[in-house]
Amino acid sequence: MLIALGGLAILILGLKLLSEALSALLGGSARRILTAATANPLRAWLAGVVVGALSLNSSALSLTAIGLAEAGITPFATALVLGLAAKAGATVALQLAATPLSAVALPIVGVGYLLSLWSKAKSWGEMLIGLGLLLLGINLMVQNLLPAMGSELFRLVRQSLEANPLGLWVLGFALAALLGSANAVAALALALVGAKALTLAGALALMLGGGAGSGFLLVLTRPSGAPLGRRIAWAHVGWKTLLSGIFLLLMGPFASVSQGMAGALGLGVGGAVVQAHTLYHLLASLLVLPLLRPLEALMHRLIPDTAQTVSPKYLSTEALTSRELASSLALREVSRVGDQLAQMLAETVRILSDGHGNAAEVARREEKVDQLTRAVVLYLSELSSRHPGEAPLMLMIAASEIEHMGDQVRRILRMQNKLYQQHLEFSSEGRAELAAAAERTYQRLRLALAALATRNTALADQVLAERQEMERYLLDLRRSHLLRLERGRVESKATTLAHLDLLIVLEELDQSLTRLAALARDLDTPALGGHSPAPG
Repeated sequence: MLIALGGLAILILGLKLLSEALSALLGGSARRILTAATANPLRAWLAGVVVGALSLNSSALSLTAIGLAEAGITPFATALVLGLAAKAGATVALQLAATPLSAVALPIVGVGYLLSLWSKAKSWGEMLIGLGLLLLGINLMVQNLLPAMGSELFRLVRQSLEANPLGLWVLGFALAALLGSANAVAALALALVGAKALTLAGALALMLGGGAGSGFLLVLTRPSGAPLGRRIAWAHVGWKTLLSGIFLLLMGPFASVSQGMAGALGLGVGGAVVQAHTLYHLLASLLVLPLLRPLEALMHRLIPDTAQTVSPKYLSTEALTSRELASSLALREVSRVGDQLAQMLAETVRILSDGHGNAAEVARREEKVDQLTRAVVLYLSELSSRHPGEAPLMLMIAASEIEHMGDQVRRILRMQNKLYQQHLEFSSEGRAELAAAAERTYQRLRLALAALATRNTALADQVLAERQEMERYLLDLRRSHLLRLERGRVESKATTLAHLDLLIVLEELDQSLTRLAALARDLDTPALGGHSPAPG
């Protein structure tokens, strides 16, 4: 039995290697297909099946789809269909296992190893190694389960399992949730039925449980994530569970259809498990298409939006008919994003000054900045397509600049945390200087944001005029740090790289807010809509 367990481990390793190698070989093509999948659920289904079959990595694609939905790029329906269709496409791996290739598993591994030694063919070699290990794992399980079948204990266990298909379903669900792979559980079912350790009906019950449980990985990765991501994850698991339950109740017809498909391909009872595996996942991805709207409504009721959900406050799709109104609303939203950035930097100044503070709050605000900026950019792109002009582009650049500054603020905290982890501390003079520089940058940021929000050119000009003075100030701080190094200050020597890096980040931050002030000065007033073309 231990050898059979080792065979399962080799099988899982083979699936992993095969998936990683295919992703490396076809990554660019897969990304292009995925990019075209966001238009509607039908295109998402086609893209999901193709990318799932090419990469054999449905979990990664499902997580990517949820990420796209949380970013506001794809709706609930598209993301859900992408994940379900990817599972169907990834069943290609088990189709290979049902072919006569299993008899030459070790030669395939050998050829793959030789190819992997050649850098230009490394990915192809790793793909063959993964395929060979997958086939070898199934062979080992089948061969080493056969001797155990004659024992009285195994006979009793088998009778107990066969008498309770629901128990086999639960076992398959638990294994798939643990392994994160429906293919692995289906391969185990294939080995068990091949070794006559389970009847076809029992193997199909195990496989169905695995098909439902494999989606549980999506739930585990988002225990407290955005409500939309959790809705998609639970919809994936819930739909697959419901459908597998229906197939379990209709086991007789399901087994007959699977055997008919396998027979048409010249495959035995093991082939029936493989065909059932593919059929179940294909139907799960297709039958959900007409039910997407009610399913989304149900999941919204079960997992409502929370108070912490970040969404634009001022953007309105109805306002897009008016260039001036939509531009003004976009400016208000950009200013709102800027307020989040200012609060991030204010907290960072306190952390630099005191040596401790609420870094988690800064991280939460950065997430808000990212989400709101994404929404603003998409809104402005739609505005630009309807009303061409310079203002949407300028506001888009302003929003991107603010988001970039958020990244810079987080870099400051990461440097501070790295020092904590190394049990190092700035000198008292060094920390005071860094805090003062961050405070000065914060005050200049407030001026730049105020200039942007009010379209006040005087404030913008003030920020621009003080830029050279800020450069000299930061240069003086570098000289001051150098003097401490020359005096042999131990703390300064230990933290010199972090100190100089922080000054560089503050310099970059000031450059960004200066560019923001320049954008505020150049924005058209009062309409923000650019110049209308002259009448012909």
